Amino acid sequence: MWLVNCSKKDIECLCFNKIVYDAPHKAQAQQYHKMANLCFAKDINLGRYWQTKFRDLELEEFLKREKRIEKFKKIRERAAVLGRREFERPHPTDQTPIESEENKIPRWDRKRDGDPEYRKYWNEIGRPLRRKMLAKQEEKRKEKARARRRSRKVK
Repeated sequence: MWLVNCSKKDIECLCFNKIVYDAPHKAQAQQYHKMANLCFAKDINLGRYWQTKFRDLELEEFLKREKRIEKFKKIRERAAVLGRREFERPHPTDQTPIESEENKIPRWDRKRDGDPEYRKYWNEIGRPLRRKMLAKQEEKRKEKARARRRSRKVK
């Protein structure tokens, strides 16, 4: 029997009057009663299923979501239009770097940009220092490993 095919009075009757059941049929009877309670709570009955309070809430939430999506689309379109105006600058004809601006750029960024001055620094000073540092770290790691092996052999 479909509970949604019951009239409003039938649903109220099923909800308020507990059904009697045998022990082997307990699970099925509880599911039936839960469904009757749901139909009563959501006002689902014969001829009213599509006009329930629950459906109204679903429709409101759907419309809110659609409005929100439309709003974000408009914002995105507007940002794209404004961005095009602001970021379409003419390319500078003079490509010489400004010294005061170049000093503000960190060394690692200049390295990536291919700055000849930094390349010279990196090849003469930076790379050997890095290699020494890595060698010291590797030596410390090896020394710790030796110490662990020695401590295992002693036990």
